[in-house]
Amino acid sequence: MSLVKTILSDLDNISKPIAKFISTICSQWWSVSGRYNFMNMSRYMTYNEQSIRNGYSRGFDFASFNWELIKKNCSDELILAFDPTYIYKSGKHTQGLGYYWSGQEQKAKKGLEYGCLAVVDIKNETAFHLDGVMTPDKKEREKGNKNLIGHYVDFILSSLPHAGSLSAYLTVDKYFMKKDFIVPMVEAGLHVITKMRKDANLKYLYKGKQREGKGRKRKHADKVKLKNVDRRKWETVYENKEGYCLTSELFCVTLKRNVRIVYLFHIKNKSYEVFLCTDIQLSAEKIEKYYRMRYQIEFLFRDGKQHAGLEECQARDTKKINFHINLSLTNIGIAKAVHYLSVPEEQRGSFSLDNIKRLYHNKLIADLIFSNLELDMSCKKIRRLYEDCIEIGRMAA
Repeated sequence: MSLVKTILSDLDNISKPIAKFISTICSQWWSVSGRYNFMNMSRYMTYNEQSIRNGYSRGFDFASFNWELIKKNCSDELILAFDPTYIYKSGKHTQGLGYYWSGQEQKAKKGLEYGCLAVVDIKNETAFHLDGVMTPDKKEREKGNKNLIGHYVDFILSSLPHAGSLSAYLTVDKYFMKKDFIVPMVEAGLHVITKMRKDANLKYLYKGKQREGKGRKRKHADKVKLKNVDRRKWETVYENKEGYCLTSELFCVTLKRNVRIVYLFHIKNKSYEVFLCTDIQLSAEKIEKYYRMRYQIEFLFRDGKQHAGLEECQARDTKKINFHINLSLTNIGIAKAVHYLSVPEEQRGSFSLDNIKRLYHNKLIADLIFSNLELDMSCKKIRRLYEDCIEIGRMAA
């Protein structure tokens, strides 16, 4: 609670009722056992069911809160990661309900979709939620004359005041290897790192002697054959028994611009991967590392769905659902700051939200029993018994 209160005190235009609601909900979030719906949350929190519903409807600037949380606790090497995630939702009258792609099922399913903009801490190898928004259904997008990519672009650009000050690099998966997505990001000052198709249309830069006389100078040479690259035209980054890594500045026909390409060949299955970065000055090692670290956002979704009630909101309107999901992912970031990043790196074990939930749930029950018995907590034996109670069922991680 002290961390949350400190961050809230640094934010402007936050009313006292909202500040109290956020600090209370966040401090009691991991004490909840069972589903994170309004009724069950009221059983473990100091607010009743209607008060929680009212608090959700007020809204909150999660982007500013998470920005302060990240600045105070993360390292100085950060990248941005964006990815939408499928949210299961039953019923027929929920706002935004439609058919969205489920990566787990590998097909489009009826439900909701939430676009998350996260910050990945490279040195600490973990992701923090920054901001997110529910994806409007097809009818709503058609009213605004926007497709799905247009919606994602508008959201990321609206988040730049916070996101742009944290990092200049945005990592996305290969679905976003589209001109309509990458060009607006570059024009806004962000460099995009993504994965390309194996048949990507790339051309070598022409470095030969130019023809004399009038006319535009030649810029591009032959098309790149990714299935059988000419290694003489590439710079070798590394080579070992598992494969080799090449890099080169090439012309991307889709984007109509020069880009930095990283080519990874795997000897075992004779396959290859192609990574693209719009910053031609960034090293190949960092491009590969940054793209690999993008996967930390998937762990954020996993923890949210398994432990933080990401898919368990009881509401049907978009505002309350958006508040619930932002609150769920934000609480994961708070837990990481308090129970993971605060521990010296050499002493850190694995980060386990299941461990943290057991700790706070045990603490809730132990505090209730010990306070009603009016026991003297200054006594060493009673204090030791109390500590044993809150550690029941936790792993020694």
